Amino acid sequence: MRLWVWVAAAAAAATWIMAACTAAAAHPGGGEQPLSRIAVERTTFSVDGAAHVEASPTVLGQNGQTSEWVEVEFFHPNPSADDWIGVFSPANFSAAICEPENKREYPPALCTAPIKYQFAKFKNDGYSKSGKGYLKLQLINQREDFSFALFSGGLLKPKLIALSNKVAFANPKAPVYPRLAQGKSWNEMTVTWTSGYDIKEAIPFVEWGEKGGRRFLAPAGGH
Repeated sequence: MRLWVWVAAAAAAATWIMAACTAAAAHPGGGEQPLSRIAVERTTFSVDGAAHVEASPTVLGQNGQTSEWVEVEFFHPNPSADDWIGVFSPANFSAAICEPENKREYPPALCTAPIKYQFAKFKNDGYSKSGKGYLKLQLINQREDFSFALFSGGLLKPKLIALSNKVAFANPKAPVYPRLAQGKSWNEMTVTWTSGYDIKEAIPFVEWGEKGGRRFLAPAGGH
């Protein structure tokens, strides 16, 4: 018997972390987590009014998608080969408060690391001369909005040059990623999923049945 599952609502709030790697061709070597190469604690703010970063579309997942591609256009009046674009979530990452490790040291200007990054010159051969670039990056619904930032100074001495508009999923709390597993008995099946809804916001249940046949509703149970 072929069974299928359709998640109509969810209750338990859950958060998961996306740590996406950049293209292997852009960062050879392997073995090291790409995001660990960024010295976030050394970031300085050097915002340039002539520079800009623009992301589109601003609303993702309008047809129920849990992942979608975003186009990012940017310009730097003084480009360099080590400029890079960082993806941040939540979008208002620069407002984070950094706590000093000890009283003798000032806290860093930025204490939020990007969830993904790519060098500005990636597939933009003329960037070093024109300062104009374009990237296409895939985002997944992780319950928060996104923003894109242009940095110079490479990964070891990042300088924030420009910040983009915000991008968000239409329904960030939508239940996604249903998972099936064998239950306690041979004739039982367990269905779990990830959701941003609280138990007070939605009633969780699963609609199931034989393909093309009658459908049944089963209430969810938590542990």
